[in-house]
Amino acid sequence: MNENNSNNMNQVKKRGIGSAFIIILLVLVLCFGAGAGGAYVVLKLNGASVITTTSSTPATTTSSSKKDASNIAKKMTDSVVAITTEAMTTSNFWFGSQVVSGAGSGVIMSSDGYIITNAHVVNGASTIKVTTSDEKTYTAKLVGKYTQGDIAVIKINATGLSAATFGDSDKITQGQTAYAVGNPEGTFSGSITSGIVSALNRTITVSIDDSSSDGENNQYSQYFGRTQNTSTTAKLNVIQTDAAVSPGNSGGGLFDSNGTLIGIVNAKSSDTNSEGLGFAIPVNTALKITKSLISKGSYSA
Repeated sequence: MNENNSNNMNQVKKRGIGSAFIIILLVLVLCFGAGAGGAYVVLKLNGASVITTTSSTPATTTSSSKKDASNIAKKMTDSVVAITTEAMTTSNFWFGSQVVSGAGSGVIMSSDGYIITNAHVVNGASTIKVTTSDEKTYTAKLVGKYTQGDIAVIKINATGLSAATFGDSDKITQGQTAYAVGNPEGTFSGSITSGIVSALNRTITVSIDDSSSDGENNQYSQYFGRTQNTSTTAKLNVIQTDAAVSPGNSGGGLFDSNGTLIGIVNAKSSDTNSEGLGFAIPVNTALKITKSLISKGSYSA
């Protein structure tokens, strides 16, 4: 066989191998494309498994599935107020009377100034100040409170306020979006945090200071003033959420993805090892109590 024939045969073999490789590749591509929907491809790279997902439909650019609160932020924050309180201690043998300050939040329930908050926010307060989202400050009066339910109503002399839209807490579902709006740390009023409804129908037991209760002239009160409040233990049925809440959020609102009020924030876990354990009184429960407090000045379970 001469040299020319040998070269021609080598070229034929190379073309044959190249054609076979292309055919095999096309077959693999076609087979993979035909059955790729929802499949997982695992590539071994230096001993590590890199997993990618494939789809039989072309990739498209879509917006995030997480609800954007920007369109309802103003609706929520306008209906939530910051509350500051002052309570005067009495009969302090050593230092005289002392003023104890507190802070919390509240939700506007009517345009003429009725506001829902927690009983523990206003218990024992000699002065209650309310600051609305437009930075106006009012002196509020206590309409009534139900300490066992940790709900209170206060009233300011104002009109044209942005009242919250009240939802139906019996219809909320586990996993739905939730926003907590309030005055964390008593400093950052109008703050919004997001999360979900972690669970429904939780039962928690809370200890609520009630310095409005009459204190006996015991040795403690005589020498240090009435700074050691009496406490009430209350068992509450609440909504659990992982939306971040801090001291000062108490009395603020828990809203759904439409900016509708579904609960009144009242507690968070005191365990330093716990995260994402916030609680809110269902709005249906809060409304039942507040309506009685406004009409009768009291509530009886």
